[in-house]
Amino acid sequence: MSQLTGSSSSTGSPHFPDRPRSKLRQRLELSWVIGIVVFTLVRFFVARETLEKYGLNIWVFGFIDLITAVPYAIGTARVVGALVDRDLAGASKWAGIAAISFFAPYGYILWAGQDATFPTSVYVILGLLVAVFGANAVWGIVRKVRAARADAHAPAI
Repeated sequence: MSQLTGSSSSTGSPHFPDRPRSKLRQRLELSWVIGIVVFTLVRFFVARETLEKYGLNIWVFGFIDLITAVPYAIGTARVVGALVDRDLAGASKWAGIAAISFFAPYGYILWAGQDATFPTSVYVILGLLVAVFGANAVWGIVRKVRAARADAHAPAI
């Protein structure tokens, strides 16, 4: 699995300055982006059924959620690659992009909720969703980094 130690950007990393991202990383990143976009579409229909009755413009929410899904997915995938490569500057940059993309749709709900008079239960559920999805994202990144580092240090058979 030496392919997993390829650089997290097309210009290389401090450990592998002349190595472009591996084909494996590119395929994994693309499949991750597709998965996140599909999940976002499913989440949109759940949110539509739930929040539309409280006056939220669900189409604005859906638009924000969908356009931020791609940078979120790319950001989280590249955080993993950068951490595997021990490129903390790259990981920080991509983590920032992922964090902003993650919070943007929820931020819209909070902002729009000022005029929509959401009941307290909507804010509690929203807070729980942010906590659960955020913790899941962080745990997923940690798991993937550990697995990739373990594969990179495993003896060749």
